[in-house]
Amino acid sequence: MFSSERFFCISAAFLILTSLTFSFVSVTAQSNKLPVGVSADNLVGSTRTGTMSIAEINRRLKTVFGASAPNPTSNAIDLYKVSYRSRDENARAVILSGLVVLPIGGAPKGLVIFNHGTTADRNLSPSRFTGSAKSTEAELAILAFASGGYAVAMPDYLGLGDHKGAHPYPLGDINSRSAIDLIAPARTVADRQNISIGSRLFVTGYSEGGAVAMWTVRNLEQKTGAIYDVFAAAPLEGPYDVSGATRNWLIASPTDQQGFVTRLYLMSYMVYYFHKSKGVKLTDYFKPAMALTVSQAYGGNRSDENIIKRLALAAVLMRAKNSIDNVVTPRFKKAIQTLDTSDPVISEMRKNDVYDWKPRTKILLVTLKEDKIVDPSNTEKVFLTMRRNGVGDAMLRKYVINDLSLNHLTAVAPALIQARLFFDKGFTGLTEAP
Repeated sequence: MFSSERFFCISAAFLILTSLTFSFVSVTAQSNKLPVGVSADNLVGSTRTGTMSIAEINRRLKTVFGASAPNPTSNAIDLYKVSYRSRDENARAVILSGLVVLPIGGAPKGLVIFNHGTTADRNLSPSRFTGSAKSTEAELAILAFASGGYAVAMPDYLGLGDHKGAHPYPLGDINSRSAIDLIAPARTVADRQNISIGSRLFVTGYSEGGAVAMWTVRNLEQKTGAIYDVFAAAPLEGPYDVSGATRNWLIASPTDQQGFVTRLYLMSYMVYYFHKSKGVKLTDYFKPAMALTVSQAYGGNRSDENIIKRLALAAVLMRAKNSIDNVVTPRFKKAIQTLDTSDPVISEMRKNDVYDWKPRTKILLVTLKEDKIVDPSNTEKVFLTMRRNGVGDAMLRKYVINDLSLNHLTAVAPALIQARLFFDKGFTGLTEAP
């Protein structure tokens, strides 16, 4: 159904691992200007970094999405790297970077906030995308939405792009600030280019970005002002149950080489953040040889490929036998198995669960039936809990991609297509699951 082209970055890390072994009314163009009382002061600056031509966009639509490609576009697209003010995990002022994508003929359908998946490589941040055909996650999101009358804004997040701190992986609550604080700057950039964006706001994201998207909606619903009213949201394949489904997946052991190294990469990325931001000792979490490797792997501006190779080599030399138990300390093993919230890492995992609430926004959940990286039970937990909280069929639906030929990487394109259909036409616009 979709192109067999290998997609390069839900996170680039996962690609390396693979190689290793809504009934909505029609919308019209509306003014892009900010409502009275909303400040654009958090925009620091913007630079046009690329343009995607009509011909190139339409060619890429066919290549990437195949028979499921959206209708051809009639507008070229301009890309803008933006800098804007936000707050870090300690509420300190920071300047972050992101990407704003504007169809040259305007974006009458509104603004889509897209939150990207896991990467430790700054060079794979959305703001680094300049329009070349590389099948990156940023490109896929641009093709899916900006080709159809939407403006798109993508935060790089804390610790990525131009921000030099550590990335708060997998803390969706903190990372949602990066998305929320980009909304006003995105509209200001468009206004300065005399490009009109419809008033509607949509939120989506894939993998880690799926959880960030869910947190973005939850936190936006606590804010006032029309600019923050979410019309619809589509969290895709996200780890919403961090302390439950995601934790259980992380400690599954033993597993095959690909599954083991994936878990090691994500677990070490998480602990490294707490090492840099909270001062936890790596040797409290990993055995000495792996603790040293984690410190060195994440200590420089390395690619995901390089980080993964270092972790994998260290695990082989430690004779880990594809078992997380053989690289973590007994103390951390017990803490994560028993959900010991006296441990700062486990405590934050629990605080970042984002399933037990009652949204006012229409939400489409998309999951891959046989996902081996983000366990589908994350989506099921959200769906069942929100149903129990009184969220009915008119406000919440679940779309399961049943195609067994797809994996966490190759499912991003079909997931984005369902999000686009949902944003265009509501729940009635969805295709039948394959």
